[in-house]
Amino acid sequence: MENAVLRINGMNGEACADKVANVLAGIGGVSDVRVSLLNSLASVRYDADKATPASLAGSLAQAGYPAEPAGTGGGCCGGCCGG
Repeated sequence: MENAVLRINGMNGEACADKVANVLAGIGGVSDVRVSLLNSLASVRYDADKATPASLAGSLAQAGYPAEPAGTGGGCCGGCCGG
């Protein structure tokens, strides 16, 4: 399993953060999602054979939340959403 942190644009409230979490959780290979509305970040644990940070960001963009990988793994568990 891998970890990725995504920087997300357009989250304006809890409903947006919930939608982002639901979109990410619905992607094959994703096992854990944590969204920080305050920092506009999502931490995602995923199977690298089924998803990539770019594909996660692409799914969010299709849902109306442009996103980009903010960092991956590298000793950070991603549990704090980089905050």
